[in-house]
Amino acid sequence: MTQDFNEDFYQQGLAKAKSGDRYGAIQAFSCAIAANLHLAEAYYQRGLALFDLGDRQGAIADYDQAIQLNPEAIDVYIARSITRIAITDISSAQADIAQALVLNPKSAISHQLLGLTYKQQNQIEKAIATYKKAASLFLELRDEENCRRCIESYKPLEALLPPSTEDLLVNVQQKIDKSDYTNALIDLNWLLQIEPKNVKAFCLRGLVFGKLGDPQSGLKDLNQALFLEPQNPEVRIGRGKIRVEIGDAQGAIADFNELLREYPSNSEIYSHRAKAHLKLKDYRTAIEDFSRSLALNHQSPQLYCDRAEARYDFGDLKGAIDDYQQAANIWFNRSLMDRYQYALTRINLWQSELEKQTQEQKRQLASAAATVDLMQMPSLELQQRLLGLVGGNMAIAQRLIDIAKQEKPNMPEVWYWQKVIFDLESDQQ
Repeated sequence: MTQDFNEDFYQQGLAKAKSGDRYGAIQAFSCAIAANLHLAEAYYQRGLALFDLGDRQGAIADYDQAIQLNPEAIDVYIARSITRIAITDISSAQADIAQALVLNPKSAISHQLLGLTYKQQNQIEKAIATYKKAASLFLELRDEENCRRCIESYKPLEALLPPSTEDLLVNVQQKIDKSDYTNALIDLNWLLQIEPKNVKAFCLRGLVFGKLGDPQSGLKDLNQALFLEPQNPEVRIGRGKIRVEIGDAQGAIADFNELLREYPSNSEIYSHRAKAHLKLKDYRTAIEDFSRSLALNHQSPQLYCDRAEARYDFGDLKGAIDDYQQAANIWFNRSLMDRYQYALTRINLWQSELEKQTQEQKRQLASAAATVDLMQMPSLELQQRLLGLVGGNMAIAQRLIDIAKQEKPNMPEVWYWQKVIFDLESDQQ
């Protein structure tokens, strides 16, 4: 009979709470508790009503009693955490939420409340992550409304976050691309203050120092990057690339030589070493390295373009045109029509130049035939032999002879032809 009497009071309390009569609900729950001091649910429900009426401390006292009677009542921990958040007792609220999550790690509302406490503590990253977790859990429950609320809670917080390291480095690279080296240096100095072991930042700052005319500081940063990650091939390649940028082509070649001993099949390293040789105007060696790179990566249109430019500087217009034609074919097959048109423009320009060059060579040969002692000219057999070694390209043959004349002036003409032939045949052995 007494148990039924308690249940009547408890049900009356629930009915009055549902109808909005909180005072009547509190009175009914109090009668139920008076009849049975161990009725944990009545304490919990009376705590909810007291909270709604603004009696925070009274609500907490009832929640305390409910938890003492039933330590595994997760709803009570959640309710008490909400009340403690309301009175800004954040640490105690977080303790209640932690206990709720022990009882149910997938409690969506617990994660939502935890996100709120992090927000109030200005722990923005934690708040965002926790709100996202809550949104995901609400979505699993198909509770779209609360899922949306969580999203609406963390979205504005994302705007408060400082830019990530990755974003900062992207921004720095953009400034470098625009030659805004001073502001890039300011950003990198700041970044390295907060992340003193950021390898990429050291690499970029090394480049910036070089661009600003301080290659010693640049190399110091590059060495520091290598010290931090001595076995990272990307860092080592990066140092070589930046040494080219800051004018230390010989140092870059030494870096690439060492890398190629370890990675002899890396197309990228050959390409970068070729660019270092270009800085030294060693076009022939650069062309050889571009060719090695293409042997490993023959579908790279950019590599064909790079070798074409080197061949052009070396005087091999026909070879340069052939390379741009290869690049144009690849871009056409990939439907990259803007790049394809660019290659055709380059080909047409150089084709016109090649025709003019051919006419000029004919004129020069005719003039030379009229003025030079034929006894000093190489024999037809010697000329054909050299042309055979350079694929019939007279421009390359003449360029090699001119280089030999610069290295060893005042020698007979035939001697230069014989030396070039000897060097080429030695290279092929």
